[in-house]
Amino acid sequence: MKNVDSKKRKILNIAYGFESILAIVILIAVLLGIIDILRIIYDSFIIHFNRPIDYGQLNAIFAQILLLVIGIELAVMLTLHIQTALIEVLLFGIARKMLLLPKNNGMVEILLGVIAIAGLFLIRKYLIKEDSTLPEDIQNSNAKQN
Repeated sequence: MKNVDSKKRKILNIAYGFESILAIVILIAVLLGIIDILRIIYDSFIIHFNRPIDYGQLNAIFAQILLLVIGIELAVMLTLHIQTALIEVLLFGIARKMLLLPKNNGMVEILLGVIAIAGLFLIRKYLIKEDSTLPEDIQNSNAKQN
């Protein structure tokens, strides 16, 4: 029985290691994306400042920034294993989808997005305990300090 538990523990440790590696890869991709978005903003707002920015270009910049935020939240979710990280990834994903909707139509999609975000806030408020916002090892270290 003890041998089976040690095998499971080894497999879990390997899985956590892979998750950490994936989180690092995601963060590297986010860093490269930040450099790219800064280049786009510099080109659009500073170099070509006399040319007005249209709605589509600004929408694309916001969509790319929200995609970077989703990447950061995915890295947090892979690293910390907390319930609220999943809710935050879903929130940013829905917000990004709502941002990418065409400006002249899609009112039903916007309404569904608002309802989905409200549902996620209700889930966070009523179904997730306050203690579950921190990983267990951080909770244990906080309890030992008190």
